Amino acid sequence: MKMQTTLLLRPRDIEPTLANFRVRGALNPGAVRLGSGKIVLFARVAETPHHGDKYFLAPRFSGKNSTKIVVDKIPRHICRWNKDCFVIHEDISRLPTISHFRKITLDESGLEVEKISKKPDFAGREEDGDFGVEDARITYFEKEKKYAMTYVSVSMSSGVSTSLALSSDLNNWQRKGIIFRQQNKDVVIYPQKFNGYFAALHRPEGTMIFDKPRIWISYSKDLLFWGKDRPIMSPRKNSWEQVRIGAGTVPILTSEGWLMIYHGVRHSEIGNEESPKIYSAGAVLFDKKNPQKIIGITPSKEPLFSPEYEFEKNGFVKGVVFPSSLVQSLDKKSALIYCGAADSNIEVRKIAIKDILNSLS
Repeated sequence: MKMQTTLLLRPRDIEPTLANFRVRGALNPGAVRLGSGKIVLFARVAETPHHGDKYFLAPRFSGKNSTKIVVDKIPRHICRWNKDCFVIHEDISRLPTISHFRKITLDESGLEVEKISKKPDFAGREEDGDFGVEDARITYFEKEKKYAMTYVSVSMSSGVSTSLALSSDLNNWQRKGIIFRQQNKDVVIYPQKFNGYFAALHRPEGTMIFDKPRIWISYSKDLLFWGKDRPIMSPRKNSWEQVRIGAGTVPILTSEGWLMIYHGVRHSEIGNEESPKIYSAGAVLFDKKNPQKIIGITPSKEPLFSPEYEFEKNGFVKGVVFPSSLVQSLDKKSALIYCGAADSNIEVRKIAIKDILNSLS
């Protein structure tokens, strides 16, 4: 399948929020096309302080109505390093990084960066992402003239949950709080109602002792209270997605149905759960009138695309392409799929929509 891959942003392209911070990653953006034709990304920017020999520095947001950052100094002798966090008393963990969203303005093609915000455009608050906000997905409701942004809010009080914010201009946001509780991520909302209900795809985790993390659907009258939950997609055995899957991009309506790009995970060595994980992308097509009815999907033998470039294979997390938004090209013929690459960079893959549809089984 023919596709164009463009590296848009690296960490060095982003200006740190504070003088003693450094940017670890720019990744997993939400994206929308404006009336002007330009595209705006809400990119997750992950930053970390420069740690010293005696202390780990744990940043957090503390403001109630504005962005304020506090950096807690934790003596190294009272904690231990564990993979990507440091563990303090009673196995409570703190992160060395903190994430917020920056606006990245692209040209009409969606392939060239025109402007990068120099400060956070959306950040955590007390009890709403005080340890950071991550992985925005943005849905535009044409009838209501309103944007709905779901995001992962990482907090001392509520763990890793999904929250909602609404806006009419992408500048001023009404925070509505948690809509999917702890350990439920990858929430994307369809851009229209079905029989009077909003529909959202999401991925709860929990302990998963009976199955693997999979994609669910839920419905809501008001975007705040969700129910009628049911699982609709599961990882397929002996496939590129056999470990776990998660919703990726806000679905777009095509001539054949609702198209979503999602991610799947496998181990680099089949059967070896200690081997590194590889994040790849696939496509799924839902019925025009039934948002939970699958009518086409990327075959299990091969993903739509997977890590192949240096900036996808090496970074903060190796071997990752993580699709988080899809915008149609101006002529409506191509999909611009924006992804996090190696949890460090932002890329865009341009693929003809007809080629994606023809690849489904």
